[in-house]
Amino acid sequence: MALTNEQYDSLMRLYNHKQMRNNQIVAYRTKELYSAIPSLTTLDQEVTDISISSISAMFDGADMSQTTASSKQKLAELKKKREHMIVDAGFPADYLEPPYDCPDCKDTGYINGKRCHCFKQAAINIVYKQSNISTILSKENFDAYDLTLFSDDYYEKENGLSARATAQKALEDAKNFVQNFKQDGGNLLLLGQTGCGKTFLSNCIAKALLDEGVSVIYFTAFELFDIFEKQVFKKNIDVADLHDQIFDCDLLIIDDLGTELPNSFTTSRLFQCLNERLLRNKSTIISTNYNLALLRDTYSERITSRIFSCYKIIEFLGEDIRMKKIINK
Repeated sequence: MALTNEQYDSLMRLYNHKQMRNNQIVAYRTKELYSAIPSLTTLDQEVTDISISSISAMFDGADMSQTTASSKQKLAELKKKREHMIVDAGFPADYLEPPYDCPDCKDTGYINGKRCHCFKQAAINIVYKQSNISTILSKENFDAYDLTLFSDDYYEKENGLSARATAQKALEDAKNFVQNFKQDGGNLLLLGQTGCGKTFLSNCIAKALLDEGVSVIYFTAFELFDIFEKQVFKKNIDVADLHDQIFDCDLLIIDDLGTELPNSFTTSRLFQCLNERLLRNKSTIISTNYNLALLRDTYSERITSRIFSCYKIIEFLGEDIRMKKIINK
């Protein structure tokens, strides 16, 4: 499931295409400006001449500190004059800035030799065949979140909130999580019985953050531990990159924790995963059918203490919404 050479080459061709597109747009706009502002050609030539003079002075042994300072000052003045000319002609001041899809890496895919977040997400999309997940997310997102599916007459907790009121609060918490994610990050623990909306809400969060360029990986607990098993016991090189992405992605979603077969291996790997992501300030969402007591009894104290202290808990109440949807069809 790691990137093959063909997949990597395909991604790099995509980034090369973006750069070519940006260059073509800038070239077209430059021609447009030269036509609208003929004097801009002379100004740009002056900028070029100053740059060439600086290089020549360096080879001639001139005092570079003085030359550089003088050149920088002249170039700054010309840049300011250029912007005024462009704006006065009715164009945006940044009209010649390339229209990057990702301003962070300027559509190269790399920042200081390291893969940009946009490249990581593009790789994740390929590795996971995210197109299938994208189909799901087109249906399971905040716009499609239907509070009427939750009963206003179903009560289960001592706080006096109905299933619908609890779902309303969960929705608000999820939207706040998304809104503050880039600044604050954070971790969520979604609790509730099967079919009560945990996975749907996770998908809502994933869709919103993916739209903002955040790298998101989704796994069921079974899939997650299968990757760990292949990496540890079988030394499977096909999952090496995927294993690294589990720790590096901005948001890891672990769905249905507890549906795997808990044992010493899964417990130790879960601790490593959650602890390492906390150390790296990476965010995690865990959903589970277990209640807090069962989580504590199933997993080690090291795991539950980290979850209880570092995760915001969102609880769901009510009947199986999936069954309700089927019945109402």
